[in-house]
Amino acid sequence: MAGWLGDLGRLYWGLLYWNARKSLFQLRGARGRAPCQHPSDSGEAGATGCEACVGWASRTRFRRLCPLLAPGEGGRRVCGVSASGVRPFWPRAFVVFGASAAILAAAAVVGAFAGFRAVGYRVTLRAVAWPPAWKEIRQARADYYYRLGLRSFGSGDIRQSFLALNQAYALDPHNLEADRLLAQLAQIGSPDFSDSVYSRLVEEDAEHREDDAQLWVRALIERGDFPGVSSLAVRMLSGGTRKSAPWAQALLFAERMTGDPSGLDRMLVSKRAPLGGVLSAFSLAAALRGLDADSQARLIRLHLATATAPFDIYYSLSRLNDLGKASEVAAFAEGAPGGALDTYDREAIKLDAYAALGWDVLVQREIASLVERGPGVTVASLVAAHLVRHPNPLTAEYAFQQFDLHPLPAAPKSSGARLALLCAAGVNGAGSRMRQEAEAEGRIVGGSFPAWLRVRDFFEGTDRGANPSAFLPAVGALPLDTLYAVYDHFRAINPSLWRSRPARAE
Repeated sequence: MAGWLGDLGRLYWGLLYWNARKSLFQLRGARGRAPCQHPSDSGEAGATGCEACVGWASRTRFRRLCPLLAPGEGGRRVCGVSASGVRPFWPRAFVVFGASAAILAAAAVVGAFAGFRAVGYRVTLRAVAWPPAWKEIRQARADYYYRLGLRSFGSGDIRQSFLALNQAYALDPHNLEADRLLAQLAQIGSPDFSDSVYSRLVEEDAEHREDDAQLWVRALIERGDFPGVSSLAVRMLSGGTRKSAPWAQALLFAERMTGDPSGLDRMLVSKRAPLGGVLSAFSLAAALRGLDADSQARLIRLHLATATAPFDIYYSLSRLNDLGKASEVAAFAEGAPGGALDTYDREAIKLDAYAALGWDVLVQREIASLVERGPGVTVASLVAAHLVRHPNPLTAEYAFQQFDLHPLPAAPKSSGARLALLCAAGVNGAGSRMRQEAEAEGRIVGGSFPAWLRVRDFFEGTDRGANPSAFLPAVGALPLDTLYAVYDHFRAINPSLWRSRPARAE
């Protein structure tokens, strides 16, 4: 082995050294003593010793350097040509060095491929071997951190998940699934960064644009950024959306919370007519500004007489209910005209009108009927949002008893409804029920409810009556109508917490 290794080193060195000297010898006319022949010999073929093969362990291996070596008398190593016939063998050098380089490159590729695979990067051999495809290695690293982020998130290590997803974003900002999860995790600690990721998702991910925007607006509402809500709603309504009513609701609610009508006015001035009676509802909202209560009620009645779109009717009835005309609202919702409303909106309007009229028995009867027909997520969300908008401890206790008789399934799909009931319990002062719902949510997520202390402090402790953004971002996926109801409730309790701020520019 030692001899083989020594000859290998001499081969690489000799291919360069002896071929270079032989080339110079040929350039000088091949006269005199050849550089690779023994200086004391005659220089004749078959009688002149080979100087270049001194130290080589194998004659056969030396012939890869120079095939002119020949056996002489007594086993002596002699040159097979005369001095004038000595010549270089550069093609052999090119073949040896080329083959060696190819072998080393192949070994490096295989080694790097094996190393990447051992770490967990899902790279292909082509991506490692082909330089134009090296960008795929960066994508594979991003995929690795994305999978690490998912595992950490699944195990409850939110910090590790955020760090891993942040690294994935830096390596490959076009991994939209990773970006979506990163934006959700960053919305509490880094809201500006979260907004920038969401904005790019809405811009680039055409297939999931609506879903991404819904996640974003929920995050904005949770942390009380209503100027941001207004800006996003205008952006979605102006850019085209399949669901205009939810965005119209968001825009109108943002105006209600901030007192800033600029977003709504921009939609009216743009003359872009979203579907579903949205523009008509916007026109009504603008017309009601500055009018006294009686004038507003008269204008809404006239508007309802010609309104046909479900959202337009729902908004008109909601405003009429706010003006203390609950009896008119109840009559409309119960009658044939109420059939134009979606089932969910019609039930919500009826419950709110009954509560405003003080018809608690009728409210309880309606809740019982809804729960008995199917205690699903939708019914729980509807009832919870109503109990936040119109707190009534007796009605709340009755509703919770109905849900005890017809419990929600202990499954992840019930999580949002559970959280809505938790908020309803908190608003109505039902501390024991609030803890019960928190424990049920903990069983759904496979442990304790992580935001419990923050929720308890908000409804019962030192944070009581503060801005809901103090706890909502940590709670989870509350239904939108519950989010709206919570903000509306606490804004009515403490208006000084709210300040009018201009909507963001798009």
